[in-house]
Amino acid sequence: MYGYLSIYFHPTDEEKKTYLYYYCGLCHSLKEQFGIIYRPLIIKEIVFFMMLKNPIISIEEFKCPFVTFKTRYKPEEIDFIEPYSYLNILIIYGKIIDYKSENIPVPQKLINTVRGKLLSYFDETFLETFESYINLQQEVENLNVDLDDYANPSIKIMKCLFQKFFPAGYPESLPIVTGYLIYMLDSIYDFDRDIKRNKFNAIAQAFKVNNIIHLEENQKARLLFTYDLCAKELMDKIDELANYNNHLCTKIASFSLIYHRNIINQILNGGKYNERTTNYSRLHKPRRFQKPVFKLPK
Repeated sequence: MYGYLSIYFHPTDEEKKTYLYYYCGLCHSLKEQFGIIYRPLIIKEIVFFMMLKNPIISIEEFKCPFVTFKTRYKPEEIDFIEPYSYLNILIIYGKIIDYKSENIPVPQKLINTVRGKLLSYFDETFLETFESYINLQQEVENLNVDLDDYANPSIKIMKCLFQKFFPAGYPESLPIVTGYLIYMLDSIYDFDRDIKRNKFNAIAQAFKVNNIIHLEENQKARLLFTYDLCAKELMDKIDELANYNNHLCTKIASFSLIYHRNIINQILNGGKYNERTTNYSRLHKPRRFQKPVFKLPK
């Protein structure tokens, strides 16, 4: 699952405009490269990394029919976004074949169609490597191993993506902490649902529990410490990766990491997290009535 790096603060008008420039640009690129049905599948982590590596050059204002013709912003030229749209669909493709391996009825025709589209950008060798890591994840999850071992294929996938999309270099630890954070957060957020559906869950399997509040205190402490360690490393390395939008990206990452830290702490201690908080990247969607996560000083 992705979508953890989002806007959990009230953005200024300029911050909102900047974010929409990349978000709406990716939406238009997905439509151009893959068709209109792929537009709702935007992965916010891709928007985040796109912001880090690409400047705002020329902004086009438009009325978006998907949000009742409200004013939105995108690049006048979206060619530079094409690689990111393929990355977006690659990650969706990974999820589809993961579903297939879990015996969820996914039409093979859909898998073949998406794979065929990806081959217009990625070569066969890269796709086979990516698929091998997805399959490795399933193989590892059939073993009785430590949580770190369960997370390792996710880290391999992230390293594969970083090598492809950051050829000029990146902090070596960044794909490691990113892959681990995503895998661990998925395991915590999906714990109850996985148990109810009799599906694999890394935390349940590694710590031999079927209720997350039955974790021992040292096990909870390990999860929170690992989260804090990965979160700190991610924050420390953003500067090294960023070419543009450093301040806004740091703000997005810090508020997102604080938000999820609070939520997983609640979950591990038996708390409920059903109350919807304001995710300000979703403000353009109608009929959402949520409370703010943080009240920033005016």
